[in-house]
Amino acid sequence: MKRLLGAIRKADEEYKLIGAGEKIAVGVSGGKDSLALLLLLSAYRRFAPRPFSLCAITLKIGDPFDTAPIQSLCDQLEVPFHLEEMDLIDALRREKNPCSLCARLRRGTLDRAAAELGCTALALGHHREDAVETWLMSALSEGRFYHLAPKAQMERAGIQVIRPLIDVKEAAIADLCRRYHLPVIKNPCPVDGHTRRAEIKDLLADLEGRFPGAKEKLSAALKRERMGGDAHENGPTANPIGSGDGGNHLPQ
Repeated sequence: MKRLLGAIRKADEEYKLIGAGEKIAVGVSGGKDSLALLLLLSAYRRFAPRPFSLCAITLKIGDPFDTAPIQSLCDQLEVPFHLEEMDLIDALRREKNPCSLCARLRRGTLDRAAAELGCTALALGHHREDAVETWLMSALSEGRFYHLAPKAQMERAGIQVIRPLIDVKEAAIADLCRRYHLPVIKNPCPVDGHTRRAEIKDLLADLEGRFPGAKEKLSAALKRERMGGDAHENGPTANPIGSGDGGNHLPQ
């Protein structure tokens, strides 16, 4: 916990993620990344250099998804919980690329809900591997690089999107969830694990096996590009809502 809280603080200082008095909505899918982010930001409130408040938003799109464990965790952490229900099934069935549409609709709903709750920022649980996967996927799918920005302005909603875990390893997040027995919910999406992002994840695992340290080096290269260029949040593969935990294929 201390090491990950240190990573949150470093990201906050390095990327200027959280301003004094901000109200931050955490997008909680029920997967490991978003639950870990919720736990860490809740703890970070106690010693952050600038005071801020939290709430949690969970989207339910008509699937068999029990949100009671998320509600219970929020109650324990004293974080207000908000549930947004959506009915996307019919629209997705008619779509040739349902993952892309689902991503846009879910992200738009999250942005709107956060703004309506008076939040100034929406925190998403993307981690180091998510960032590298998106970077590679955009290059292989579109012939250009997009990257997940640690902080980006959503003009339409009038809020910031922040990613405090952007430099944190996925394995560290998984370990935190195990140690604190967080109520991780299996992604109910029928195509979970059978998407382009899943293929990129397998590709990265293969690269790591062939070239030990590949993920670390790719992450370092991405960070250098990120720090030296503008944030790109408008590409088709760079508009994720969740991460490796639930909705990652959209592409936390």
